[in-house]
Amino acid sequence: MRVSILMVVSVGLGLLVTNPSFAEDESVCSEAQTTIEIGECVGNGYKKADAELNAVWKKAMATFKSNDYMPADDLKTWRETLLASQRDWIKFKEEDCEAVGYEWFGGTGRSNAVVFCLLDRTTTRTMDLKSRFLDR
Repeated sequence: MRVSILMVVSVGLGLLVTNPSFAEDESVCSEAQTTIEIGECVGNGYKKADAELNAVWKKAMATFKSNDYMPADDLKTWRETLLASQRDWIKFKEEDCEAVGYEWFGGTGRSNAVVFCLLDRTTTRTMDLKSRFLDR
């Protein structure tokens, strides 16, 4: 069981390092030692990442207003398709991360593994939307 907890901590801290905004804001995570402390820290990181994703999503959707090179019908279809894909992505993220929890079945790190997954998926999606719509 101790090995499982160490694996969750190692994987989770790796995610924190790859998420620069969270790693910079939350240096306290390096001090987290118990499953509860790690869970609280990563839970806070996920809340911040989710808020950032929501802000980026609004900005990405706003880019459709300034689009003057595409016919209105195609623009509408593109926007609707992106919205549908975001809804599908949310469902995927939630179900996939729930499945990750089963990989830790019976272990104390299960809930943290789920939150680390949510943090990772959310951070990745935010970077994807930024590169496609905002960093052009």
